[in-house]
Amino acid sequence: MSHQERNAYVSLICNLMINTYVVFQLRAMAAAGLLDGPNALQTWAQMILWVIGMAIALVIGLTIVFNIAIATADKNASFVTDERDRMFDMRAMGMTMFLMVAGFIASIIALALGQSGLTAFIILYCGAALGSLAGDLVKLASYWHGG
Repeated sequence: MSHQERNAYVSLICNLMINTYVVFQLRAMAAAGLLDGPNALQTWAQMILWVIGMAIALVIGLTIVFNIAIATADKNASFVTDERDRMFDMRAMGMTMFLMVAGFIASIIALALGQSGLTAFIILYCGAALGSLAGDLVKLASYWHGG
């Protein structure tokens, strides 16, 4: 297993953890009525800023722990990135960008149809989250199938 493939697994795990947290947090906020008032957008933005910081710390921490665990278990672990890894990265980035742009366009359409700014930002976040998840899955599928 290459260094980049290990990092893709860590990214997928972090992605699932963070986005599961966001879904539960949004449900709790909606149940508490925090997404209904005039400060709904501000409340949502504060939660997302906190999630961004949490996600950065989680990715860094899990990447370090996962790579140390692999390096100590496998004395011949390779941390080299080759052309194949870069090709898989580009393939994954294409999927990520496609879904992020789709989320952006969907949020613009929602605004044009009279939806709130909060709805547009939630759609935008979902596009980015799904794009990141799909990118990780495309990268892992590339490694599983060898290219």
